[in-house]
Amino acid sequence: MTDTEVPRPATGQLLALAAAARPDWSTDQLRDVLAQARNEGMNFGRALVAVAQLIADPDAEPPDLLAELPEPWRRRRRPPGPETYQRGAAAARAALHHTDTD
Repeated sequence: MTDTEVPRPATGQLLALAAAARPDWSTDQLRDVLAQARNEGMNFGRALVAVAQLIADPDAEPPDLLAELPEPWRRRRRPPGPETYQRGAAAARAALHHTDTD
């Protein structure tokens, strides 16, 4: 980790916040679920947002965090290149300026 990496992982503080805000949750369970999510490739920033959303949901449980993980095929898939966006923009422009001559 470099000094400029933000947000810096603060798992202990996140667990403390969850314990204070959700005393109905098991801290050990949340710790385990966070570790599993991190092992599956979730970065700390995404985990922070997902846990905050779960804390705010009165019906949520720590294992719900795992539903936030992307499907394995999405992690292996190469992101589309800029030409994909250019083709999409061109198609949208053509549709907007289409004149029906029939």
